[in-house]
Amino acid sequence: MSEPNGGTMQVMGTEIVPTGQRGHIENLETPFPLIEAVPPMLAQDTFVQRMMPAFDEVLAPIISTLDCLDSYFDPEITPDDFLRYLSTWVNSHTENELSIPGLRHSVATAVAMSAWRGTVSSLHDRFFPFDLDSIVLEEGGGVTVSTTATDPETWPDAAPMVATVTITPAKDSVNSLDNIIQLIKDYAPAHLQLTVVIAT
Repeated sequence: MSEPNGGTMQVMGTEIVPTGQRGHIENLETPFPLIEAVPPMLAQDTFVQRMMPAFDEVLAPIISTLDCLDSYFDPEITPDDFLRYLSTWVNSHTENELSIPGLRHSVATAVAMSAWRGTVSSLHDRFFPFDLDSIVLEEGGGVTVSTTATDPETWPDAAPMVATVTITPAKDSVNSLDNIIQLIKDYAPAHLQLTVVIAT
């Protein structure tokens, strides 16, 4: 982990912008004071007694982080900046711009939702109620059936696969409308001609 100029951090190549929700904790104590680990002869030295607490102050945040490491990987309670880093593991770059409540839901359900990607339920569950007040999908459907073997060259031309998604953005969503539309298009199957309509 490195922290370049500008206050951003690089974690395994991913830029994380600190949110101010966590950081240095004043008077954080270590459960393993180094003074207790030095030989008795050195522990009596006044210089060592003054120096060890300085190391304790540096190591205490590391120990604290390791003690609650599992919480960092829980999308429901992980800090916002680390949540966006977790999202890069399971979501697209565009999806990483969801609102924080929507992103927590997205990361928590990413594995289960991957099996339903491109369906009506996946669109509904991904955006409602975090970024949309409503979402309605209409598609033409249609299928050609024959009870006897036929030459594919004689089949009629298939109608284009089209669908219309009508959305009502949530008033309190921090996600941009353009980003929501792009996310919906990303979720649609590649062969589908999708139109997104904003409800008025």
